[in-house]
Amino acid sequence: MFQNTNLTPKQKRRGNRSSVSCDIITITSGKGGVGKSTISSNLAISLQKMKKKVLLIDADIHLGNLDLILGMRTQYTIADVVSEGMPLDKVIVEGPAGLHILPASSASLELLEMEDVALKKLAAAFEDFTTRYEYILVDTGAGIAPSVITFLLGADKIVLVITPDPASISDAYAVIKVIRSVNKTVPILLTANKVSTPEEGDVLYKKMNLMTQKFLKSRLIFGGSILRDDIIAQSVRRRSPFMLDYPNTTAAKAISILNRRLLQVPVVERHPDTNFFNRLVSGRKIQFEWNL
Repeated sequence: MFQNTNLTPKQKRRGNRSSVSCDIITITSGKGGVGKSTISSNLAISLQKMKKKVLLIDADIHLGNLDLILGMRTQYTIADVVSEGMPLDKVIVEGPAGLHILPASSASLELLEMEDVALKKLAAAFEDFTTRYEYILVDTGAGIAPSVITFLLGADKIVLVITPDPASISDAYAVIKVIRSVNKTVPILLTANKVSTPEEGDVLYKKMNLMTQKFLKSRLIFGGSILRDDIIAQSVRRRSPFMLDYPNTTAAKAISILNRRLLQVPVVERHPDTNFFNRLVSGRKIQFEWNL
């Protein structure tokens, strides 16, 4: 189970809760099966290895599987906080490399519908945890369902995973279009996964960026390319992150590059609330419309 920790010296110097800076990074995709959760888990471990305080939230409330990818079995999930009032320190678990994980539930109707009461309960439960992390990574479901968009509205930065598959390209553009209809400034880092060569990833990014510039009057940031690699498939089957088992491989180096680019991108407009679930409550109040 997650063990309570004291504030770091850096956090103590910052003073009260409202002064603590915590980056919320959401990892999403337009289409399922593009490797989003594998990237999320390895990216979180990459940050953790840099001695950052990281929480990884499994927000794929339909098919959450981060615990399996990380080789863990969890007893409790977000649903237990909402339905049973269970304290978060019993739900958040410690995973590989000391990474903290908030597991998802795929069987809670309350969470599937993203009712405001569920978010408010999570926000209240999370209040004491806002000072404990420097980075919160959120692995969303795929697509543009209202629940996914709600999670995107709470982000400081967004990583959008795409593959060369035409369906992935089309669905990724739909995600960008929806995001930009609501938030014009949040940084979006496009990461090309399962490409054959770095050049293929570059071309894919340039194509998507050109479309975004032309039709949405916005720009994307290149998160880098992750090549097809048997090591990645092996790590998924073994339920063990390649950032730990194979830290010198091309895949691990690609995650490190994405990590560095994320850290280099400034938050355009800092959200006043460091409590991620409070952000979601606020985001639910935003009425947005778009034409797909």
